[in-house]
Amino acid sequence: MAVNRGERAAMAVRRAKLVEYRRRKVPYSQFYKELGYANANAASRDFHRALEESIAEQHASVEVYREEQLIELDFLAEEAHKILRTRHYVINSGRIVEHPDTGEPLEDDGPVLAAIDRLVKILDRIAKLRGLDAPQRLEVMTIDAIEAAIADLNEQLAASDAQAEAPAGTQGAPG
Repeated sequence: MAVNRGERAAMAVRRAKLVEYRRRKVPYSQFYKELGYANANAASRDFHRALEESIAEQHASVEVYREEQLIELDFLAEEAHKILRTRHYVINSGRIVEHPDTGEPLEDDGPVLAAIDRLVKILDRIAKLRGLDAPQRLEVMTIDAIEAAIADLNEQLAASDAQAEAPAGTQGAPG
């Protein structure tokens, strides 16, 4: 069911009041009728819906920003790659310096190394935006916890073995 602009505006005003009451810690039972809710539970449900929608909107805007940043970084990386693919020569007093032995133009590695450095920074930023550098969550168990788990499993195995060895007529009988 589509909601028209007027209904959306009225819902926004009602939710703004609802949020303000909740920020002031006013119990739902004291204001639900004033805002037009059927009961306190309906006001509570709408409050939680409003929170979820707000979180979803924030998440969506963050994702749009992240995508815009990734597009910009891709452009910058391509520009750095152009510098890597271009030959650069050493210049002195406005003239290309020639290699003393061969007479060929002397290549300048400085711009290439600077482009590599810039690419590493760009790739680092891309990795951060994509969450590739996020710490991995590891479950760590102490030796005591491992030994306790082993002891528990041994007890379970012993109980299972004892139950399997019991005569057929006594299985399941109360002890």
